[in-house]
Amino acid sequence: MHTIDPNAQIKLVAVDMDGTFLDGDGQIPDEAWGVIDQLQQRGIKFVPASGRQFATLRDQFAPLGEIAIIAENGTVVMDGENEIFSNIIQTSSVKAVIKAVREQDALDAGLVLCGRRTAYVERTDDKFMQAVAHYYRAVQVVENLEEVQDEIMKMAVNVGSGKVQEMASALDVPLQVVISGSHWVDAMNRGVHKGLALGALQKELGISDDETVVFGDYPNDLEMIKAATYSFAMANAHPEVAQAANFRAPANTEHGVLQVLRAYLDGRTQL
Repeated sequence: MHTIDPNAQIKLVAVDMDGTFLDGDGQIPDEAWGVIDQLQQRGIKFVPASGRQFATLRDQFAPLGEIAIIAENGTVVMDGENEIFSNIIQTSSVKAVIKAVREQDALDAGLVLCGRRTAYVERTDDKFMQAVAHYYRAVQVVENLEEVQDEIMKMAVNVGSGKVQEMASALDVPLQVVISGSHWVDAMNRGVHKGLALGALQKELGISDDETVVFGDYPNDLEMIKAATYSFAMANAHPEVAQAANFRAPANTEHGVLQVLRAYLDGRTQL
């Protein structure tokens, strides 16, 4: 496994959540708070970068106060209460995805519209709602998703195990379709991704690729991985991510992100 050059002048650390920063139980490791505190004391921005909802990430990292967050797979970037970037999907494309998902009964598909104000669902069975609750803290149940009056930045489809590729292929819509987890397929405007979002944040803060560290594990992290000199694929990463990253970190189940960051903070060249 690799470390960050102890002499590197790092100013920003961006971390994917599931399969990367979170442990094997999907939780923030207890020791993470101390590591983040050390980063902040050195003036290094710690940035969650996830397909999760902004409200969810804000709640998860509430102990840190006002921090920068890349949410909804890069369709919204906030720095505290300051919106750095957002990208809205046309209503016609939203309706096309709703129609396509409704036609996929065999895939046990359920759709979440990720709006500026909240997330919206029309399916309400326990299995689906439990899957949604894991990623979306602010959720409104509606009778018809086509009648939602909000700016939609991303759409997330939850499907049964082993069906994400089939669902992605079924979304024949003028949007970018990304597999973001073992049960999730996301749709957003083409050209919008975590890499674009990270670039917007870097520009806003005056931070270069050489001053940026990124950790990821899944294909929706690929563009973000390419936006940093110190790009780390987790040991458990998808093969595409492992190939794209410049370095390797131990698996999320071994708290690999924290191992790499601790080594840098301690000035070590070995984990």
